Amino acid sequence: MPRKERLFILGLPQIVQLQGHNKSELFIDDDDHDYFLQCIDNAITRYGGDLHSYCLFAANALLLITPNEKENIGAIIQHVGRRYVPYFNKKYQRSGSLWEGRYKSCLVEPENYLLPCMHYIESGGMLLTVAAADYPWSSYRHNAGLTTLSRITPHAEYNLLGKTALQRGDAYRRFSQKPISHYILQRISDCIRQNTLLGMAKFCQQLENQLQGNVRPRKRGRPRKNYNISEQQLNFIETKIRLLCQQYSYIEIKLPLIQDVSLSPELLNFSMQPQRLASYNHQTILSSDGSLSCLQFVNQHSELLQGSKVWYQGPIFRHTSEQHDMLEQYVQVGVEAFGWEDDAIVAEQLQLQYELFKVLELNKEVELRINYIGSLDEFAAFRYALTTYFQPYAILFDQQRQAWLQTTPEYLLVDYPLELEPVIKLAPKLGDYLTVAAKGRFQQLQQLLDNMGLPYVVTPHLYPASHYSDILFEWHGEHIAPDSLLCRGGRYDEFMTQVMQQPSHACGFAFMLDNVIKLLVATGHRPDEYNDYKIIVIPEHHIDGALGFNVCRQLRQSFPGIAVVLDCTEQLAIKRQTNANKKRNNIIVIIHSDELNNIDLLCKEQREIGLSLDAVRARISRLIQA
Repeated sequence: MPRKERLFILGLPQIVQLQGHNKSELFIDDDDHDYFLQCIDNAITRYGGDLHSYCLFAANALLLITPNEKENIGAIIQHVGRRYVPYFNKKYQRSGSLWEGRYKSCLVEPENYLLPCMHYIESGGMLLTVAAADYPWSSYRHNAGLTTLSRITPHAEYNLLGKTALQRGDAYRRFSQKPISHYILQRISDCIRQNTLLGMAKFCQQLENQLQGNVRPRKRGRPRKNYNISEQQLNFIETKIRLLCQQYSYIEIKLPLIQDVSLSPELLNFSMQPQRLASYNHQTILSSDGSLSCLQFVNQHSELLQGSKVWYQGPIFRHTSEQHDMLEQYVQVGVEAFGWEDDAIVAEQLQLQYELFKVLELNKEVELRINYIGSLDEFAAFRYALTTYFQPYAILFDQQRQAWLQTTPEYLLVDYPLELEPVIKLAPKLGDYLTVAAKGRFQQLQQLLDNMGLPYVVTPHLYPASHYSDILFEWHGEHIAPDSLLCRGGRYDEFMTQVMQQPSHACGFAFMLDNVIKLLVATGHRPDEYNDYKIIVIPEHHIDGALGFNVCRQLRQSFPGIAVVLDCTEQLAIKRQTNANKKRNNIIVIIHSDELNNIDLLCKEQREIGLSLDAVRARISRLIQA
């Protein structure tokens, strides 16, 4: 089978990994490190390229290089191998290959992943809370502004950290103090192992369309075409969300499926795609966003604006991508808080979301992306600048992009023809339209999230899909791309202030439960409580029916959160036991006589006999708490 061709795209940096054969050491003393770096310097000088970051550990070397040509990386590694390997073999009286096969590499989308990759490299590719400032064989001290290394060429994205070297070093030190999330570690490892591209889904999709091939890591097995979402899965996740919301003091409210927007037409602007129904006055819509229904509820109960926390669940409706005259139904759970001015409420909601993903065992499969877009006026000024800048290039845009140019020109920064990449790089930057106070507010939120231990990625091109202002956030799971969006939210204080005609503060988010369940299925995660326990009571003989009801009543009192069922069918007892035992989490209680001291307990192929009812309760309690 031919080996995979190296993926190369001009201008994109690459992570290069060299490992010792059979996990043997590549470097033993300081002279080895020095000579290896000399070989790297000579190779880059000879073949061209920019070295942005590196780290030399005993058994592996990690480099971040932007090559000038496709063959440069291979030539650089070959040059190093022809000089360093003979040096190492001669010095330590060994022979044969020093490397573990071919070097491994992956491309990096610099705008979103350059800094995380630099942190990954300077941490040695391990889960370290901070890059070691005292470790002499990495580029961390240079990038943190603590020393100067002539071999390092800063990337353009690194230069955006500040106007001076001191500012850039200080910003990078703060960034490196955050731990690398398990999600980022896993994605980088997968991309290096498969020689693919580390980037956002839309960026990868653009390159795949251009190259007519896959640039993202593949998952094991055949791609899943359909995701069958069961009622049991929905009930399980909704139960977990309800419990979390209760713990965070959010109150559930019931919202209608159909809204009469004539009651509050100004709120209709908050919805992304309102689905109108045929009616005599055309004022009736199907809910396409639970937030709209929630805002109408608050509009009718204005006292909630003074400090309330609510959550809701239910179906929403969107047009299908293939047929715009057809609707698809989705399930959404939303959480909203009104009356809290401090951004601590944002941090609390992000923590609630992270707690849910931990309960579902998905915390290593999801990524939190945040951005700060400023006030509505600041963002409007940014949009106007983009429209003015892109107007001369409008003739190059298709119909969809021309529509974006008039209403949401920021989308052009995310989805654009690759031939316009030089134009995109020179487009106005959102940060140029934010005040110093706004930037300071965002830094305070980041510091709070760091102190809480919440992993996140600042995504400059994360823009609002609705009337959000200030802070935006989204959770994504790339395993189910392009439907990777799991949760979206942010603050919308200014919108509520305009609608309510009084100073108002609001922050909220919504889970896309369909996508959350897809991610559960795609990653193969099955939480321990995925199938809730159920107690099946089976009388073995035709005994007094009241005894069976009495046992069920006492078990329900002891375990109010578990369903207890009395099997009253006419089948033989052994047949009823067999049927009940087909589900792994069924707990089977078998009554043999009219007394409560001769009960059998069967669960997960383990059987205990001759128990009293108190002993049965104790065994079940230990079982469900294990």
